[in-house]
Amino acid sequence: MCGICGLLDNGPQWSDSLRQDLPQRQLRLRQLALLNRALKPWRLTLSEFHNSWLLASPTGQQAIVPSLDQLWKEAEKMTRCSLDPLDERWLAAL
Repeated sequence: MCGICGLLDNGPQWSDSLRQDLPQRQLRLRQLALLNRALKPWRLTLSEFHNSWLLASPTGQQAIVPSLDQLWKEAEKMTRCSLDPLDERWLAAL
């Protein structure tokens, strides 16, 4: 995706919080912390980038991902393995 396309808003995502009692920024940072915890066993990191996510590997690979479904696809590309959310070792690491 080109740089400008990654900056465009794709609208609400299925993973967006329904809570309205916290500021949107705080909810986004909470989601970021949870995602980083989930990605840690694969040594991947995630940061916020203009309403999208920036996924990075320990080797310096980076990808802009606009949604969680794209996040897992990119994570599989970077790790070169299938990421199974029901894997017992991964669940134990959480």
